[in-house]
Amino acid sequence: MEELPEALDRDALRLKAQLEKECDVVYPMLAGNEDEARRVGRVLRDEAVDLVLMYHATYVDDLMTLALIEETRGIFPVLLLSQGIPGVPEKFTPIEAGRCWGVNSAVQLPGSFRRLGEGLRFGLVFGSMDDDDVISEITRYAKAAGSVKAVRRMKVGVLPHRSAGVPMFDTYPDEARLIGQTGIRITYLYVEQLLDLMKQVSEPSVKQLMDSLYESCDVIEPSREEVALAARQAIALERLVEATGIDALAIDMFPGLTPMCGMIPAVGMDRLIDQGVVVSSEGDLAVAVTGLIIRELCGRPVQFWEHSMFDVDKNWLLGGHEGGSAGFSTAKTGTRPRLRSTQYINFGKTPGAPYNGVVPEFITKPGPVTLATLFKGTPGYEMRLARGTSVDTHAREAHYEHTIFKPNIPLGDYFHRIAALGTCHHFALVHEDIWSEMCKVAEILGMRLEVLTD
Repeated sequence: MEELPEALDRDALRLKAQLEKECDVVYPMLAGNEDEARRVGRVLRDEAVDLVLMYHATYVDDLMTLALIEETRGIFPVLLLSQGIPGVPEKFTPIEAGRCWGVNSAVQLPGSFRRLGEGLRFGLVFGSMDDDDVISEITRYAKAAGSVKAVRRMKVGVLPHRSAGVPMFDTYPDEARLIGQTGIRITYLYVEQLLDLMKQVSEPSVKQLMDSLYESCDVIEPSREEVALAARQAIALERLVEATGIDALAIDMFPGLTPMCGMIPAVGMDRLIDQGVVVSSEGDLAVAVTGLIIRELCGRPVQFWEHSMFDVDKNWLLGGHEGGSAGFSTAKTGTRPRLRSTQYINFGKTPGAPYNGVVPEFITKPGPVTLATLFKGTPGYEMRLARGTSVDTHAREAHYEHTIFKPNIPLGDYFHRIAALGTCHHFALVHEDIWSEMCKVAEILGMRLEVLTD
């Protein structure tokens, strides 16, 4: 069998060439014993790879696999259950048979992991290494693992706290658990910081942004004074985010920020989203983290979304959230955003608040969408996932940024699943189908996943 290692190496290089169509691949060597497996693991760890792909080219004993796992601890492993030759030929040589013996050890490995009782988790991809669907599945695992890795130690700013004006127990966060499961960092910001920065914004800067807003939007109710205040807030909010180095902002409007600053900073929030910052309202930390995962997966703006209105006949759900829930860049092509007063008119007579806010109103672009949120279950956070389409229709008089979501199951089934499973009423919505990648993120994080559609 002296020719077998060379044949196995050729198979591994063939797999590497297939993967390199979509990924950067590190292949140190073909490992043939425990010491070599450790050497490979150290190289992969030093290269800071996102994913370890284990391919059993021929029979691999458990000590070899465990050696690799130990050296790459913290990097998610995926087992490719494949073989070096296609199908079961009428005739084959011992060398060709040797290129398939890894099927046996790949079947053995899950049982060994369970019996060892160490909570070892891994992904599985099955099929031919020459199959495009198999390569795409591995690539999706790599994207999901890269997203999870990137989110670790990202900084979420909470300004100034979770929703305090209205009890929303489904959104109350467990900061320590969220840090433990995702690796994020959390910092708390204060209204006074924003107020100080608002005072420092120059009049020419305010005028420049005002001119841009009047050029790109139709201003309906708000006065010029209110648009000026919105511009000042927006600039100050951007400077606060930059100064604190945060990747996501969970912002709450009441009872402090709005009356102290003069209005909801909706224009600034939408502008932040366009700049790649994840923004959630009502201090929703879980959706802010969900948005970071989504942003790292696909690089698209993330909308803060909740259910507002439904149409059974059309299977439509109109939703969004008042006050900076989606970036201006997500508006339907060929439409102009409108600047409206807040739908609450005077914020429920909040002391010190003006009668009108400045809230962008537009419908987002059509196409496939994915909705996700993290829900505090027992004992930790769980993922809820839905998908469907953003309907191609005209904007409604919603006084906020909105998406009409059409799930791919009937509304009755959708709402019954929500009732059976429980979920946060806030979601992160993105205009892309990243269903498979989000499922793999939950798998990598060890989170329970419940689907609301499909």
